[in-house]
Amino acid sequence: MPDQELLTQVEGMLKKYALCDHCLGRLFGWLSTGMTNRERGHAIKTVLSIIADAHMRSGDEQGRELMKVLAENGMFPPAQSRLEQEKSEYQKMSECYLCSIDGINMFSQLEEIKGLVVEAIGTIEYNSFLVGSVHPVTLIERQDELAAKYGLYGAEVLKSHFNRELGRLLQNTLGKEVNFERPDIVIIYNSGEKTVEIQINSIFIAGRYRKMVRGIPQSRWDCRECNGKGCERCNYTGRLYPDSISEYVSDPMVECFEGTGFKFHAAGREDIDALMLGTGRPFAVEVLQPRKRTTDLAELEREINRRAEGKIEVFGLKYSDKRYAQKFMREASMNIKEYEAIIRVDGEDVTQEDLDEVSRQLTKIEIEQRTPLRVKHRRSDLVRTKHIYQTKLEKIGPQQIKGFFRVQGGTYIKELISGDEGRTKPSVSGLLGVSCVCEELNVTAIYSRGDQNDKP
Repeated sequence: MPDQELLTQVEGMLKKYALCDHCLGRLFGWLSTGMTNRERGHAIKTVLSIIADAHMRSGDEQGRELMKVLAENGMFPPAQSRLEQEKSEYQKMSECYLCSIDGINMFSQLEEIKGLVVEAIGTIEYNSFLVGSVHPVTLIERQDELAAKYGLYGAEVLKSHFNRELGRLLQNTLGKEVNFERPDIVIIYNSGEKTVEIQINSIFIAGRYRKMVRGIPQSRWDCRECNGKGCERCNYTGRLYPDSISEYVSDPMVECFEGTGFKFHAAGREDIDALMLGTGRPFAVEVLQPRKRTTDLAELEREINRRAEGKIEVFGLKYSDKRYAQKFMREASMNIKEYEAIIRVDGEDVTQEDLDEVSRQLTKIEIEQRTPLRVKHRRSDLVRTKHIYQTKLEKIGPQQIKGFFRVQGGTYIKELISGDEGRTKPSVSGLLGVSCVCEELNVTAIYSRGDQNDKP
């Protein structure tokens, strides 16, 4: 756009619309990108003011008219001073067409908004923040219409402009860093309602847990009869089981970080009647809306274990993030897991030689498992292929076998043993030709595929 054409265009806009420096500069945001919108808007008005003054000094009344436009709709102090020198009258304006609410220019209220933000944050602990904002639809529509009318397709939107200006001010005031990806808090200013909302992002604490007692579910298990409301079957507790691993681990964390709740993320889950021993199961607790973000994790670990009274044990607590939790949950089915099982055999004719042969046949093979009958009511009825890395079977009694299994994550061990009425093939029961039932099951290790200790 030629220089004169641009200036003529701005003059035309200012004749019809009152525009502060911020908003005029935003409309030409693609020009001279090394300056702020306010600086750009001021610079454009300065050039027009110089042109107007030159015309005034030559006696051209068009210069006086342009100076009046700058003094009124341009709200430009140098133009106002020039007219006052000439004792020329003009109407003082303060309401910008693109950013004023209730007659007040929002950019002139940044200091006041800063005070609202500081008050809203209060005692919340945080190291980084991000600014967001909500503005009346009217202001957004006004800019869209004006930009379309004058062909200003590179204009910056009000929201990003305002967020940046408030963010700069708050960064200097709060002494905290702006983080566009994972801020601790998000500050949202509603310019229409003149309110500040603080969104506190979750904190993630990762670790591993061991489960030493059978009969504890991983997550809260509500009564199926009343859906947690309380009934005779659940003794009006609303629960099928009184406790859970997630609550033992997470409740102390919520208290410690002054959160409002939690989400428990784990790399798979063991059956309610199975133990989780050995290297433990990886987990991450997402503490919701924490007002504190730092603590002594070793002390927190001790407090969790003290409250659990030997039922579960956590170790290796560390600060983490959402990506870590998503990663180990996503990769759970590709982990390598080790189990020990006590198996009851229907009959006493099975020999150790038979078990050695079955162990050989169930090592380094792929099996097919259809969703087990016991979980079919809550999971899709699919056939899954799983890798069995190693199987070892040892006879320990007339009708008892001790089994060791190293398998791909997501393998149903009880069904690998029983065959589940033919839904798992091959199986210990199918290869031995006798009924086999898992009486006791323990998870003894979980390895990620990239772990140095992986034992394929």
